[in-house]
Order: sequence, then C-alpha cells, then structure tokens
Amino acid sequence: MQQNPNNRRRGEERNETLIIPHITKEMVETARRMAERGASRAEIEQAIAAMQAGKTPTEAESAAQKKPIVQPQATAAPARNTAAHSDTVIIPTSRPRYTAAERRAMLEEVQRRQAEREAERQKLAQEEESHFRTYRDREYGTNPPPRAAKSLADKPQPDATKSRTIRTSKPAADATRTVQVPQSELRAAAQKAAPAPQPVQPVQTTQQFIPESAQAPQIVPQTQPKPAVPAPEAAPKRRGPVGMPRTYAEAEAALNERIRADHIWLSNPVLVRGLGMAPVIGAALDGQRALMLCIAALILVTFTRVLAVAVCHLTKNRFRPVVYCYSAALLYIPTYILLYRLFGTDLSLLGIYLPIMVVEPAIVKRMEFADLEPVKDAFRHGFNNALGMCIVLLIVGCLRELLATGAVFGNVILHNALLPLAALPAGGFVIVGILAAVWCAAANLYTDYKHEEVRRLYADRKH
Repeated sequence: MQQNPNNRRRGEERNETLIIPHITKEMVETARRMAERGASRAEIEQAIAAMQAGKTPTEAESAAQKKPIVQPQATAAPARNTAAHSDTVIIPTSRPRYTAAERRAMLEEVQRRQAEREAERQKLAQEEESHFRTYRDREYGTNPPPRAAKSLADKPQPDATKSRTIRTSKPAADATRTVQVPQSELRAAAQKAAPAPQPVQPVQTTQQFIPESAQAPQIVPQTQPKPAVPAPEAAPKRRGPVGMPRTYAEAEAALNERIRADHIWLSNPVLVRGLGMAPVIGAALDGQRALMLCIAALILVTFTRVLAVAVCHLTKNRFRPVVYCYSAALLYIPTYILLYRLFGTDLSLLGIYLPIMVVEPAIVKRMEFADLEPVKDAFRHGFNNALGMCIVLLIVGCLRELLATGAVFGNVILHNALLPLAALPAGGFVIVGILAAVWCAAANLYTDYKHEEVRRLYADRKH
C-alpha cells in the first residue's frame, strides 16, 4: 500500500495496490520458443497470461495462436538470433543513445566552455593584479621595496681543489671494478697529456666521460671532504611606509595600525573614544570659546606628552603618573599667560573648564601604557590627539552658536534661532550625541571598506 504524493498535496488520501505477476522458468521458456517460431509480442503476452491463469504451456500457445490480440501501436518483434544470444537481453531505454558525431560535438562544447572559464579567470586575475598595484602605489608610494639580490660573492663558488669523478659504462654481465687514484697522480697525468699550460678553470664536482672501450675500469678518485658552507642569513623583513605587506595578516595588521593612529578622523579622541567630553559640552557654547579651548588643547595635550616622555626617558620610566600630572600642571602656567595675552578678560568665560584641561583624559590615558615611546612619536601622537579635539571643538561650538543665536563668530547668518536649547548643556549633549553617531557610522563604513579591499586583494595569496 502506497500513498500517491500528488493526491497528498491536495489533502486527499488514496491507496493504490501494485501487483507484480510471478514469472516462472516455464513461462520464459515458452516465450523464447514462441519468439523463435516468429510469434508476435501480443501472442507471447497472451500465452504468459494464460499460463498465469493455470493453463499448461501447450494450451497457452494454442490459445494465443487462435485469438491473437492486436494492438494498434505495437510492432512485431524481430526474430531472435539464437546463435548470438543464449538468454534474454534487456536494452535500457531510460537514457538516449548518442552517436559519435554527437559525442564529439558535446566534447567540443565542454572544452569550449572550459576555455571560456579559464580566459575569464585569467582576465579577473589580471584585473585583481592591476587593482593590487594601484592600491600599493596609492597606499605605499610608487617606489616598490627593493628585494635583497644575491651577489656573486654570496653565491657558493665551486671548489677547485675537488677532484673529478670519472665513470665508465660496462655491460651488465661484468662486475664493476673501482680503482682509488690519488689526487696528485691525476694532476700529473693531466699535465703530461696537456700540450700547453692552460689557465686553471674551476671544474664541476662530477663529470661523466664515456670512453670508446666498454671494458675500461671505473675510476673513482679519493676526494677531499667538502668544506661546510655557511647558510646565507635570511634578509630581514622590510617594514615601513614604502614596504608592501606580503601576507594578508601583515596587511591586516598594518591597516589596523593606521586606523588606530588616525586620531583626527577614524579614532577621534572625543567622538570615537569619548575622551574630553566636559570642555566640549560645558564650555564650547560658541565659536570664540571653542577657539580658546583649541589653543589650550594644542599646547597642553601636545607638549605635556612630549615633556612627560622626555622625563620618563631620564627616570627609566619610573614614577610615570606623577611625571604626567606635574608636567601638565607646569605647562598650564605659560598656557594661561599666552591665552590671557590673546583674549584678555574673555578668558574668564571658560570658567573651570580651562584648569580642568590639566587632567584632560587624552593626557591621563597615556599613563596606562607601560611601554615608553620615543620623543618624536610622542610629539606626533600628542599633536594628532590635540588636532582631533580642536576639530570637534570648532564644529560643536560653531554649530551650537548657529542653532542658538543664528550667528557664527558674531556674524549673523540666520535671523531666527532654530534651537535655543543648544546654548545649554542639555543641548550640548544632544548635539554631541548626534554628531558622534554620524561620525562613527561614516568611520565604520570606511574601515569596513578598507578591510574588504585588503581581504579581496590577498584572497589568492598564501596567508
């Protein structure tokens, strides 16, 4: 009992019974005998049906010959060649049979498709290589890293003191004779045989001479031990702005380092890392206050880091927190004097947010790292952090002044205040939050694009 799957889809349950008739050896013999006599397919089927009904083979043959069943589409089976076949041959008809020409055409079609795929793959590889070169020239400059070329002096020279090995071929039936000849005798024989002295040429370690006589013995001279040749030292990997990474791991590490070192856009200390939010929200109410905070941040953040690193080099990186705090407090005095000369009494508008720059998180966070960086790198990193803070201070200050009063640095641009709440700390939180969300989304899209580009360029290379 088996359920029809077509009816199952419609929700109907029907049962079908498949009956397979039993065919005995007598039925097969009867069908073969009738086929040899030239009986049609319908007569053979009728005889088999009669035998299944209980009749004998003779009665079934006579009944089939008296009442043949003629089918309109059935054709008479050809006479069976008993000489060539001794049993029933079943020819499968589920798969069409192809001629030699059709097979040849199909093979040519398959080969043509493979050639097209190979040409397309080579074209894509060339495009990837050109894209890779463009990326290398854009990211690392037009000068490729010089490869360490082996000079002639580095290559192992052939040893002129080594003796030559002379081998002769002999028949397989004869035993091979080995004669040990000293090196001095070989040299004396060579000098006697030479017509004129020739300059000494370095010879190969092993040379084969096939003499005319097959009965010559095999001469193997006594060779001196080969001196140990020191292995060439591996050239150090070149790393720098010009060197191109060779593997995906190196390229990924270099990209992550560039993203981390970009303190202006991709790793902005305020909008991305959330450092120094108090002066931005509490004091950057307009463009003028933001400009005063920018100058203070440039001086304090940059030179505090440089001075602290220089002192830590002298003290062997001991008392690092104390050095950073005292360096910022020491530099605050000249910074305040400079700002007072530039802005006068307007400097009092900053309030407590100017002295709080001494403990700016962009300065204090560096104390967490135990490694001691060079003074040059300290100046570069400190200046990048301060520049990233200045950009955010100017953007937030000008935007809050424009939304609260409709002016920028005192110049009226809009006659109506769009958002008076921007002049309050609550408005500063809202503006900085929206700006940080947009900034981080753009930075993440760019970093994801760069990571995908590196992954695609190094997809076919060994990692």
